[in-house]
Amino acid sequence: WNKYTDVTFRDGTDLDNIEAFKDAIDEMAAPEAIDINIFSTPGINFSDNLTLVNYGLEMVETRGDSFYIIDSPRVSTSLVKGTATEVVDLLDSTGIDSNCAGTYWPWIQINDAATAQFVYIAPTAEVVKSIAYTDNVAYPWFVPGGKNRGQVQCERADVRLTRDDRDVLYQGRINPINTTIQDGVLIWGQKTLQIKQSALDRINIKRLILHARRLIAAAAITLVFEQNDQTVRDQFLAKVQPILLQMQNQRGLSAFRVVVEDATGAGTTDSETLVGKVQIKPTPALEFVDLTF
Repeated sequence: WNKYTDVTFRDGTDLDNIEAFKDAIDEMAAPEAIDINIFSTPGINFSDNLTLVNYGLEMVETRGDSFYIIDSPRVSTSLVKGTATEVVDLLDSTGIDSNCAGTYWPWIQINDAATAQFVYIAPTAEVVKSIAYTDNVAYPWFVPGGKNRGQVQCERADVRLTRDDRDVLYQGRINPINTTIQDGVLIWGQKTLQIKQSALDRINIKRLILHARRLIAAAAITLVFEQNDQTVRDQFLAKVQPILLQMQNQRGLSAFRVVVEDATGAGTTDSETLVGKVQIKPTPALEFVDLTF
């Protein structure tokens, strides 16, 4: 992607670049061939390149096992800093509504070693790095943000957010890149781009579900072409329940239940199909502290 990181075209103005990006996105479309759990398109933001962002989002939603980190537009100019309201309005105008993606703002300034200049870039790379770090030191259902797992390595954030700015961004489904005196620049949010308020409007819950689905699917595939009887149902439970129990022990779930239809149930033995239902109760992350003195 690096050769395209300076893309600034709007949809339809540069067909060669658009087709190149689509070809690259298509390379990631087959989960059997490409094993990923995070996807990003650096240089492509939801305001200037909506067609490509929607193309990538459709691919991620079809895969059903990955999360898309989408670039936000910078909004700032050489004369005036952008505002939280501006970028929220731009997101609202896209019509994007998905729990398979998230975005972050403002942009960050880095020292570009290739040009020896200070440049502004979207925080996507730092977010992806934070997610990878979170998976290494904790689990996918822990939030990639905050002081412990959300440090952003940069010179500065493009805009120093106020508390009101952070509230505007968070209510508008955009995760703040926050500047603090004590800890520098931090990722300070974990909203998905889902409009409806539910458990799935949080990144750690969505990634927990994606991770569980991935593990359970891998376990279930080992039973394909076995005899469709009670024994195979017992084998399914024996494979799936320990996965969820381990996630519960690792603070990802507070409760779970696995149900498999009886061998005589409709749509099972007669159609050569095992029908199972996995019910989980995720453990939410602490996002606010309310203290009274």
